[in-house]
Amino acid sequence: MTTNYNTVINNEGPGGQFVIGAQGQVRQAAGHALSSAEALALVQHMWDALEDLRLDQVDQADYVSAVSHIEEEVARPQPKRGRLRRGLETVTEFLRGHPIESAQLALSAAATLGRFYGVIVTA
Repeated sequence: MTTNYNTVINNEGPGGQFVIGAQGQVRQAAGHALSSAEALALVQHMWDALEDLRLDQVDQADYVSAVSHIEEEVARPQPKRGRLRRGLETVTEFLRGHPIESAQLALSAAATLGRFYGVIVTA
């Protein structure tokens, strides 16, 4: 059985692109590098939604813990993807179904972080 792999690396401009393909499947890394400040601005949307969610004391503690873990991980040079995934899943669960603007912004921010870090989160 022959397997053909194609690799493309493009490092022009402010971001980079890394693409690997095998028999019709392609995996692609982000074409734009997310700065620490940009990642933390996305996390801020999650903090901003907290008051509008009107969570009970137990759920609020869970939400705060999850957002804190996300914030710690995106600030690290090498985030722990498992910890980031768990935090994003928890936050997404609380945000899903809230039609308020702050929750929708936070949900979009969580999805963006998930995509950038290669963490699957269902929004």
